[in-house]
Amino acid sequence: MRIFSRKKRPMHLGKFPLEKIKRVDKPTTLITDDVKQVPKRAGFFFRAFYGDLGDTAKREVKRFITKTPLNAAMGHTHWNEVPLHRGEPAAEKAPLPDDPEEMSKHIKSLCYFLDADMVGICEIPEYAWYSHDDKGEPITTRHKYAIVLVIDQGWETMEGSSGDDWISGAQSYRAYLKGSTNAVITADYIRRLGYEAQAHSNADGDVLQIPLMLLAGLGELSRIGELILNPFIGPRHKPAVITTDLPLAVDKPIDFGLQDFCNKCKKCARECPAQAIPFGDKVLYNGYEIWKPDVEKCTKYRTTNPKGSSCGRCMKMCPFNKEGLMMHRLALWSAIKLPFTRRFLIWLDDALKYGRRNPIKKWWLDLEIVNKRVVVPKNVSERDVHLERPTDLGNSKVATYPWEKLPTADDKETVPVDRKEGLKHTAEAEEMLRKAKEMLRV
Repeated sequence: MRIFSRKKRPMHLGKFPLEKIKRVDKPTTLITDDVKQVPKRAGFFFRAFYGDLGDTAKREVKRFITKTPLNAAMGHTHWNEVPLHRGEPAAEKAPLPDDPEEMSKHIKSLCYFLDADMVGICEIPEYAWYSHDDKGEPITTRHKYAIVLVIDQGWETMEGSSGDDWISGAQSYRAYLKGSTNAVITADYIRRLGYEAQAHSNADGDVLQIPLMLLAGLGELSRIGELILNPFIGPRHKPAVITTDLPLAVDKPIDFGLQDFCNKCKKCARECPAQAIPFGDKVLYNGYEIWKPDVEKCTKYRTTNPKGSSCGRCMKMCPFNKEGLMMHRLALWSAIKLPFTRRFLIWLDDALKYGRRNPIKKWWLDLEIVNKRVVVPKNVSERDVHLERPTDLGNSKVATYPWEKLPTADDKETVPVDRKEGLKHTAEAEEMLRKAKEMLRV
């Protein structure tokens, strides 16, 4: 039956039945007209590089993604693809179908041929472009469409990891590399057809990938915060984007009940080693609704983690991070279609001990590069679930750094974070969201 169904499945739909998920006209996350563009300098990894998060983060951010040999090997290839992101289109346009729907099917089929796991297309709002690049220069490219790729980080290796280990960085880079290779080939192909196109990966990109994933119907914004959660692979993915002026038909956002599910489930927040994920309500941040994480805490932990390479604990612990067995598909169907089952499913996830490490799946070597030498790290983490950790802390320990206080493109020196002010702003942002929703009801 499975083989038969795949034989009857058109290539542009891919292997996951996204077409069966409810489509909506607007994302399930409130996005107002007040969203402002940000420069790359405002991103917290850039802030760590400039010393905004302290000397340790400034030192470690330069090595944390390549402090294991496997991650360094993949990163070496990945970063060498950056010059291929851009290029000039052919002088003459190819004789293509004049139906945007047909071209969207063609481009999606290509991306699946190149091994993407899911693909969506949307128009690009102005706020989804960075205002300035990493050198402080204005970004002037304004393609109309975004082709958004989702790459699964892989269930089996994540099953053996804890999220606080010596494979998490490589898990990320495997997906980043696959997405980058797919994106640069797809962009190059579109340029050869006579249309402008640019690839955007985590190594170098001019767009914010999270809002584009949301608008392209590849998931909903989750409690993890600055992460889109997909109904079939949860949060264990990495995106890549191709922007283009090739006329395409766009997808609608999706609604699979995640806002209610995340409101009830606090497992990612409970298990976050940095305690950077909020237990409380959403806030209004830079014009949009979000469970805003404490990005300072998260970035510091990921860059300076002495017990592993990066983190990824939240992805590991999410109840949507499942293999896709029959019982998991049944639970997914229930979570989407039967809201009254969600609290039970959240309880069941803990009762069945999902999120614990599976030692059978550990295949990697715990190795770290220190002063250009490969050594065995001293503190190999064996982190596991913390069922006893309280989940009633609200947002009291989460700092939010408002848009107007972020570094500008011209800030070349250190701009220290004001944590006390950030804690105060979180409470203000909660009130801002309440008022915004009241105005919409009026």
